[in-house]
Amino acid sequence: MGINIKLANRLLKSIGEIDPPGCCSDDLEHPSPSLRKKRLVEIGFVIEHRFAFYYWLRCKQKMMVEERSRSRSADKNFRPPDLITWDWHDDVGGECDFDKKELADLNQANEEEVALFCWAGLQQINDGHIAPALWLNALGNVYVLQKQKDCEDCQRESGPFEDRYGQVHNVWYFRSPKNLAKHFAKSNSKSGVIWDVDLDFFTKGEEVPDQCYTPPVSARTIRTLLNPQKLWMQQILGGLRAVTIALEPVYTGGLTQSLVLYKTWEECLFDAPVFSENCRWREDLLLNRPTIR
Repeated sequence: MGINIKLANRLLKSIGEIDPPGCCSDDLEHPSPSLRKKRLVEIGFVIEHRFAFYYWLRCKQKMMVEERSRSRSADKNFRPPDLITWDWHDDVGGECDFDKKELADLNQANEEEVALFCWAGLQQINDGHIAPALWLNALGNVYVLQKQKDCEDCQRESGPFEDRYGQVHNVWYFRSPKNLAKHFAKSNSKSGVIWDVDLDFFTKGEEVPDQCYTPPVSARTIRTLLNPQKLWMQQILGGLRAVTIALEPVYTGGLTQSLVLYKTWEECLFDAPVFSENCRWREDLLLNRPTIR
């Protein structure tokens, strides 16, 4: 049985402003004291990682509105934020993971259309959603902090990636956040950061036979990674434009384990749970001057 297109169109038109199924988001003031009253940061939560694409494009639309208010032109000349993604797997993908005509036809300003595209148009095994965002000039450069064994520091993914306008975006891979921070300091686009976290990053690097997940790292290890005095955290928080969190329970050992890992991440960054009335970024997060405005 095929889909009733008339019914689908009618339902899509009646959706209104809601996040895609299995997703939710919250807006918080910027973690930097100098930007706290000037800029909101959206935190988008997804179960399946490909839906992060929805929040990346929404961030692009918000930033384009800001640029238009300063008489900047739109899509081709848009300066997108860089993506820093922490992931066990390589989710960059390539041109084989999307159809250029479909992406060109996508109305990026229509959130219902983007949500539908995430569900039906992106790789359903959730490993090819970065490349289409690059092709649409929604992301600048990409810095992948990856656990998977095939990753080596500063390995470029098939060379520079060209977007729909022929503009070049670079993709780099790292095993160490320290090396990522050094390279980011020299090569970032100076247009802000989207921080993307797949919670399976907080599992160990060695594969386990007959399992699609590895045991979780300790809470102490997570807290060390998220120490606000570390250069990589200063870079992320200082230039933050949006955050996406992928639960991906299949790859963390179950939904409960995903939530345990998330709770540790949240407690390192906020003084109350996200979505609660009193949620604020911890005051000690930005001890140094932000590296990116």
